[in-house]
Amino acid sequence: MLIGEVAKLSDVSKDTVRLYTQKGLIICSQKRAGSRLYADYDPSIVELIKGIRITQSLGFTLTELKPLAEEYVAGRLSTKKGRAVLKEKLKEIEKKQRQ
Repeated sequence: MLIGEVAKLSDVSKDTVRLYTQKGLIICSQKRAGSRLYADYDPSIVELIKGIRITQSLGFTLTELKPLAEEYVAGRLSTKKGRAVLKEKLKEIEKKQRQ
């Protein structure tokens, strides 16, 4: 998929897709069309981007999300681990609120 289609299906801007790619949260391959190279994204990236947006809204930074995104793409992110990470973030947020 080209970046425009990924952005549209993910409900984000092309700049957001580029940022996530630059930060290593998502990966793409290079696709040649004539003399130009285009970023080519796997369709599964759409769900990953939606997940990144949700976790960002919960207070996660892109730096915090990178290892989780890598585990997700590799198929190693279990539900148990995901819950544990969310619980830790909730504790962090509650601590900040008390301060």
